[in-house]
Amino acid sequence: MIQSPNRLLGLFGGIVFLLLGFLGFFVATPLPFASTQGATVIGLFAGNGFLALIHVLIGALMLLSALGAAGVSKVVNMLVGIGLFLLGVFGVFLVHTSANIIAENSATIVLHLLFGLALAVVGLASGRLMARPATA
Repeated sequence: MIQSPNRLLGLFGGIVFLLLGFLGFFVATPLPFASTQGATVIGLFAGNGFLALIHVLIGALMLLSALGAAGVSKVVNMLVGIGLFLLGVFGVFLVHTSANIIAENSATIVLHLLFGLALAVVGLASGRLMARPATA
């Protein structure tokens, strides 16, 4: 059914981000929506309602694209990967400031950096590996 690496990673990532997002809403409910204060999900990843919303939207987008065509999944993975990686980079500089309105902590930043990098690399590499001409 799902033979493309982009679709497989999109399916896995979509499920992970949807779960993190829904759990984030559950634990961050008593806190302000977009503030520097956050609650931890699974005792590791911090965030608030705003970050939970971002995770739900990313998860839904990745899941829908994984269930569609491989080309769509590839483009979505590259764009989401670049976005997550940038969110992680900005988080490194904003983590202990008042500009951290999504209440990221170090574990959340590492998640964004690593998963964003994985999505972008798989998205970029898979088409190139498959497009190589066969040599005799």
